[in-house]
Amino acid sequence: MKQMTCAAMGGPATCTEMISGNTAEEMMANGMKHATEAHPEMAADMQKMSPEDMAKWTADLQGKFNALPEAAA
Repeated sequence: MKQMTCAAMGGPATCTEMISGNTAEEMMANGMKHATEAHPEMAADMQKMSPEDMAKWTADLQGKFNALPEAAA
């Protein structure tokens, strides 16, 4: 499992909530759940992203995920 903060995933710079996942896709789903609950305006804006912008964000997050170390148990 890997972890990164909401802010590192593109959320508000002050959000230090840790988002975790075994895959980048799982981390994205967990991040979206957090965003929907804690940052509803941002989550709504994300739903309006163009397919190109979403693909760019997804590729960026995949790169960040790949670079993360495994979280300590």
